[in-house]
Amino acid sequence: MTAMIDVSMNTNMHSAFKREILRLRDGLRKADLSDARATEGLARRYKFFSVTLHQHHQGEDTFLWPNVRPKANPQEIAVLDAMEAEHEALASVLGAVDEDFKTLSVNSDQDDIATRLDELRTVLSGHAQHEEGEGVPIVQKYIGEDDFKAFVKFSRNSQDASLVLPWVSDGATPAEEASTWHMIPAPVRLFVKPMLTRKYTKFTQECGV
Repeated sequence: MTAMIDVSMNTNMHSAFKREILRLRDGLRKADLSDARATEGLARRYKFFSVTLHQHHQGEDTFLWPNVRPKANPQEIAVLDAMEAEHEALASVLGAVDEDFKTLSVNSDQDDIATRLDELRTVLSGHAQHEEGEGVPIVQKYIGEDDFKAFVKFSRNSQDASLVLPWVSDGATPAEEASTWHMIPAPVRLFVKPMLTRKYTKFTQECGV
């Protein structure tokens, strides 16, 4: 079975999630929550982050881990169990922050929400490091081309999927940005990259974050 050759997008997504939490935290601390436009912009920006993170993990839980498990040895199954448990822990922390941003208003405690965002980043960082170090090599060992294509297709069908590539590139290293845009074939990329970048820039301006 052919192993996945390039899993750089997974690592790039992890980096983007961690950057976004800091972006949201800093935006929250600076925001005047008595300003309805600022509050709505923050909530919109957070919703994009949350939906994208949920979609990322749902894709792994649906198309990657279950297809690996029947082929894995006991040591590898222990890693897969840990991946699933970490997703559940992340979902719990994420759910609390989801509620914070759904109900964001002048009465919200910005410091408390910022603290929960820091907690979310800590949990996410630990999971990402574990997945990249131990989970991804197991996936590469067992996942075939068709299963991986199904995972990629699912990821591309997410809400606001057109924002994802320029978002992953926002604040990324040149190498990360290059590997992110290489998800699109070169002839198509010439036309699509500027269009998607403009759309993401407009989204960022409208959110104010």
